Amino acid sequence: MTDRPARKQVKEIDYDKRPERSGATFNIWHRNWSGGDVEDDFHEQTKAEGRCNIERDSGVTRADRIPGSYFCLYFARGLCGKGKNCEYLHRLPTELDVFVPSVDCFGREKHSGYRDDMGGVGTFLRKNRTLYVGRIQARDNIAEIVKKHFSEWGKIEKVEVLAGRGVAFVTYENESNAQFAKEAMAHQSLDNNEVLNVRWSTLSTDPAALRREQEAAEKEAVKVVKRLLNEGVPLKKIKLDDKTKTNIDENETTQTQNHSLLNPVSLKALEGINKPLPKAAKIDKQAKPSEIDSPAQNKLVFYDSDSE
Repeated sequence: MTDRPARKQVKEIDYDKRPERSGATFNIWHRNWSGGDVEDDFHEQTKAEGRCNIERDSGVTRADRIPGSYFCLYFARGLCGKGKNCEYLHRLPTELDVFVPSVDCFGREKHSGYRDDMGGVGTFLRKNRTLYVGRIQARDNIAEIVKKHFSEWGKIEKVEVLAGRGVAFVTYENESNAQFAKEAMAHQSLDNNEVLNVRWSTLSTDPAALRREQEAAEKEAVKVVKRLLNEGVPLKKIKLDDKTKTNIDENETTQTQNHSLLNPVSLKALEGINKPLPKAAKIDKQAKPSEIDSPAQNKLVFYDSDSE
């Protein structure tokens, strides 16, 4: 990560205080949108106003001083006018940037299901790392072109192209990178003047694909915990006391970190992972039936595969 201050992608502007558009009508009294899913309408052919350039635009902001900060949505779209004074991160997500399933990497609340058009923030019921990319132009090297543009937003696991239908599916190794790429590439172009239609991919019914998703989720969880422990994040970067206070000045930013795995409450829970585990694993054979039936009373000990 670069140590230079984040640059302003556009001239500083007065951001619209209305919530992000998610419907056709805005209620000025309740200050919310309603009446349909038009935010990412399939027939919308308007090209995006800006485009993020990670190599040029990434930099340090106020959010880098606060563990668990969210990423800047305007930065992903190439439209942040705050630069180093932004209260959100101006860089790509990494494996250590892990948030609870109920929010995305921008801190937006997820829903219980996808929108009918598979646009929007997405659902907290499924870990989705695959994007649907529509309106691409068929070419002999279209797979390489898609990978070139989408690899700017993170490590790609797989790219599948249905050239006859003008559709591609891009799978990232990390879900947060898929979330970032969806916003960064919405209504953008590849090497031509097409306007991309980027959405979440529907759930595959292929048993092999489902098995790969499950294995990837398990590996990612283990990898994150190991890296957190190896780098001493719970104990070195955050100082906790009995009231789970941090050594960070809360007045430095107005951004809340309650949904991040690096917030004080979550880190308090992670401290228990550092405790050594028992060597053997057996259920007490002398336990009474009532004790076996009750999971809370089972005398369980973790099993070490190296022991007999």
